[in-house]
Amino acid sequence: MSIQSILSRSKRGSLPLLLILLLTLGCTSRGQSEYNGRLRIATTISPTASIIRSLTDTLAEVTVLLPQGNPPETYEPTPLDVQTLSQSHAYLYVGDLGFERNWLRMIRQLHPNLQLVDLSVGLEEVRHQCSAGHDHEHSDHDPHYWTGIRGIRHMSRQAYEAICRLDTAHRAYFSERYNYLSKEIDALEQEVRESLTKLSTRSFVIYHPSLTDFAEEFGLEQLVIEQEGKDPNPQQLRRLIARARETGVQVVFIQQEFSPHLTRSIASELGAREVVINPLSEDWRSELRAIVRALTQG
Repeated sequence: MSIQSILSRSKRGSLPLLLILLLTLGCTSRGQSEYNGRLRIATTISPTASIIRSLTDTLAEVTVLLPQGNPPETYEPTPLDVQTLSQSHAYLYVGDLGFERNWLRMIRQLHPNLQLVDLSVGLEEVRHQCSAGHDHEHSDHDPHYWTGIRGIRHMSRQAYEAICRLDTAHRAYFSERYNYLSKEIDALEQEVRESLTKLSTRSFVIYHPSLTDFAEEFGLEQLVIEQEGKDPNPQQLRRLIARARETGVQVVFIQQEFSPHLTRSIASELGAREVVINPLSEDWRSELRAIVRALTQG
């Protein structure tokens, strides 16, 4: 059965998802050992793809599973995603995104030879150590690690070590590129810290809590509209607006992958500027700079 016929039948609802995935696996022809001198690496989101490409340059073919504009909490893999994994040597994943939690066990079952690498292993311990002695409340359940410098730094190290295990022949090359990336991250951290010293208010409003690590690292307060994955009730909304006014919020961030209507209404109510951001952008450096610029221009 061809991939197109599987996709066609799945759209009509005639095949259960598990069967679609199994059939797709059977349709793949290239083995994981056939890589013709280049690694094939799959990853969940564009920011981690950027890290991997920074480390490997032309020595790896990197595929992103999550299309732009899709929230990782609710995305479901397609048959083509499963085929991509079956043709990859490794899957480097964030670690705790909704999509990953829901499908990782099935991925293991369908692809027993696929190298699975959790890029956030050990990061929680780092987060707790960095948060010790600070007044802000630590968030244990926000998986958007890549929006903070320490998350990017940690995930870069994890990716580097995994890639070296996959391709030992080019370890020296990967090491050179990793050292360059590390210096770039250090310089970006210094740039961000210097910029944020100019803030008149250290609070901002956002719909989905995707900047938790960023806020914790740099002593900011993230006021989240969404409550347990849903729009807030009237009482929760009143509390949010009251806190935003109390702290002098000047910026409300609107994320590309979520509906902007409620966020824009709150920005209007507060008289705050609306700033569209994309935490899932592959260019995580420019995205972080844009977020900092929005806050400092408030």
